[in-house]
Amino acid sequence: MIPRRSVKMLICLVITVLALVMIKSLTISNMHFSGYFNQLATNVSFRLNDSSLSNIIKTALKMPMAAISRNILNRYSEYRQIQRVADFKELYDPRFCVVELDIDRKTKTFTAGTELIARIHLYNGNNKSLTQGGDLLNIWLNNADESSSVAGYVVDNMNGTYTGHVMAFWAGNVSVKVSVTNTKEGIGLFTNYVNVYGSFKFMNATFVENQKSEMTQCAPKTSGWLNKTYGGFCNLTHENFNISLFCGKPKSVPCEKWVKYGCDDSLYYDDITRKIFRYKDELLKQIHVTIVPSSKGDLDYPTPSTHCNVLPRAFTWNSSVPSGFLYRGVYHNLLCQPTVDRSKEKYLVCLKDRPVISIGDSTTRQWFFRLASFLNIKDSAHISGHAWQKFARAYNTTLGLDTEWQPHELPFHGSPGSDRKTVKSVAHRLDKIPGNSSAIVIIHWYAHIARCCDHVDLRDHVRHAKAAVVRLLTRSPDVQVFIKGPHLITYINANKPYAYIGMFVEQVLLEEFNDLLDKVIYLDQWDMSVATENVNIHPNTLLDDISLNNLINFACKAS
Repeated sequence: MIPRRSVKMLICLVITVLALVMIKSLTISNMHFSGYFNQLATNVSFRLNDSSLSNIIKTALKMPMAAISRNILNRYSEYRQIQRVADFKELYDPRFCVVELDIDRKTKTFTAGTELIARIHLYNGNNKSLTQGGDLLNIWLNNADESSSVAGYVVDNMNGTYTGHVMAFWAGNVSVKVSVTNTKEGIGLFTNYVNVYGSFKFMNATFVENQKSEMTQCAPKTSGWLNKTYGGFCNLTHENFNISLFCGKPKSVPCEKWVKYGCDDSLYYDDITRKIFRYKDELLKQIHVTIVPSSKGDLDYPTPSTHCNVLPRAFTWNSSVPSGFLYRGVYHNLLCQPTVDRSKEKYLVCLKDRPVISIGDSTTRQWFFRLASFLNIKDSAHISGHAWQKFARAYNTTLGLDTEWQPHELPFHGSPGSDRKTVKSVAHRLDKIPGNSSAIVIIHWYAHIARCCDHVDLRDHVRHAKAAVVRLLTRSPDVQVFIKGPHLITYINANKPYAYIGMFVEQVLLEEFNDLLDKVIYLDQWDMSVATENVNIHPNTLLDDISLNNLINFACKAS
């Protein structure tokens, strides 16, 4: 007779094996999941409270960390220690940095369908090895005409060396590229600037009473600088749908007379700081290699079998890198199997009697226009090129099509003199969606957060919106909610560490929606913006079309 204790152990073992088999069955066969498991490991820290988190930061920084692991805020206190840079030569210098690819010692070749590994060693302007981590790096692979491209990820070894990982899915002559997208010094100076001034770039508010008009600067948090500059401040949080907003107190007009808002590009830093802010997205190395065909041919990648519209939504939040790639101009989704190609007829079937509601910045407005144009929707309301930061709608009642856009809450850096009443909060708009709706909702924060805010301010926005998402899904369980993620921005005059900002945006979104991951779909923008070397705040039409098609495939049944 088998002892009872042995039986219990056997049962536990069987359950464990079955659970592992189930998890594996949900994943894409043969997918490269090293980045995914890094995410799962680091997500444990999300359950810690602030006091325990402060005790593990030093330990966490000693561990290798992939750029995709969404725990960049574990480093926040380390970045805040960088308050000044005495000599620009302290920063990395591409002239002295070393990037080498591992190669199979037996075959001396790279084969389609395999991972390329880059060993990266940073040196400063004095040709001395860096001994600390904290710089943010990108790695990607493309062919000469850039019709084929794929992003990878980089692990920070926290000692001045990094390890890059990128998949070679196709055969041919390609370039492996490595860049330092943000320096730790630039991130440190940015975080300290926001802490001192309360905002990176300010928004302004105009107060009007009778014939008097005054304009003051506004920030998402109070600061000694703002208080000293204006001799006090107006707390406009209530007027901003209970999301923090503080403006300098006008001298001759009451705070209650706030009527307009707009952007303010004033910055208060010296030339060395400006130079460091602009020292970003520098190409370290471009290595030309030849990829030989595998036993499967020129193209070798794991083909997903699960249709996108039935993929567990939590998988969209914890997908591997890459989540997709371009091959000869065609996008290949690695997360799930698309069933709806980019066809006007199929989009019309999917969106019939399903309103598409977009809330965010001008990049979601760009999606709004792209979709309306693709579907040839002629009827519109409130659409103009001037003072665009207000509600817009395009519709066709005959075809049952209805799509709209509105800006998210302030801080929103609109055209000077914009009517503040045209800006509503995300929560306000979500609460207007009726019960039993089947709408598709897209929510996005990024570009205007990058102009002003840190992760604490963003969290304020997200928490208000999340509460409204819960209310919405309770009364309208058929609504599909999408969170549009950030994308890489590299244009040279952007004095902001967009990669760092994009990473904390992702982390805050993941943390705040942690208990809704099975109900809300995350639309990753980062991979393809790196792979295609995106430059501007507004991505090109190729990236928009890929993202919109991904959304349609998650939202619609196979047709």
